[in-house]
Amino acid sequence: MKKRLTPDFELAFDNTAESAGFLLWKLSNIWQRKMRESLEKAGITHVQFLLLQTMARLNAQQAGAITQVRLATESDCDKMMVSKVLRTLEERKLVERHAHHSDTRSRSLFITNKGMETLKAAVPHFNATEQAFFESLGKKEKSFRKRLLKLDKQHQSDSAGDEGEA
Repeated sequence: MKKRLTPDFELAFDNTAESAGFLLWKLSNIWQRKMRESLEKAGITHVQFLLLQTMARLNAQQAGAITQVRLATESDCDKMMVSKVLRTLEERKLVERHAHHSDTRSRSLFITNKGMETLKAAVPHFNATEQAFFESLGKKEKSFRKRLLKLDKQHQSDSAGDEGEA
């Protein structure tokens, strides 16, 4: 008969499922699944949506040339992943890359009319999923978002060296 092993350590919680980190991880996975299913209806992935939305925002702000590095920084995404996703978006004719006006190593990125239409079609799906996911928070959603932003700001330096994924 095998001897049962008992841990010789203590967790901060009696049950791991009560851990804020575990709950954040679990809910993040659920949110990502729901968002993936929703945006699929518009024929776009969440990362594609994020990059197109970031490009559209930067264009609206008339914030100058959008390069791959700038897009990765603005969207808080890994540079290599952005490169891969941009290739797919370019193949689908949702973005174009042109020679940069002053940096021969860079290419300027432009969202196409088709890209803008795809983004426009995806926005209602994104908004509906976001609203449905957080609706149980009611009036406390704004406070919840502020607290998440506070945590994000607190831990930005932790991930500055990491090329965080979206």
